[in-house]
Amino acid sequence: MKKIKSVSLETIIARQLKRDKSLKILFDEQKFYLQAAHLISDLRARSGLSQLELAKRAQVKQPLIARLEKGDQRRAPTFDTIYKILKALGYQLALNVTPEKKAA
Repeated sequence: MKKIKSVSLETIIARQLKRDKSLKILFDEQKFYLQAAHLISDLRARSGLSQLELAKRAQVKQPLIARLEKGDQRRAPTFDTIYKILKALGYQLALNVTPEKKAA
């Protein structure tokens, strides 16, 4: 019986992203939105605020907070909105950029 070679999901994804540049762009965009979603969700949870309480403090509507925390990029918030939300949580927005890693 022939032994089947096992390949991790991470390896499969990495190969696909290396082959398909447009897929890599979409993947990186989604990754960015999900990282932002987790950050805001974590900060809100640490502050002990509900989505509604945060929305009131930031002067936005609660569904916007829910969409943002889900990483819904179909209606991505502006920097202005993110700034207001972070300020309502007691944080300020700071940008940090790093060069992309080149594929080997």
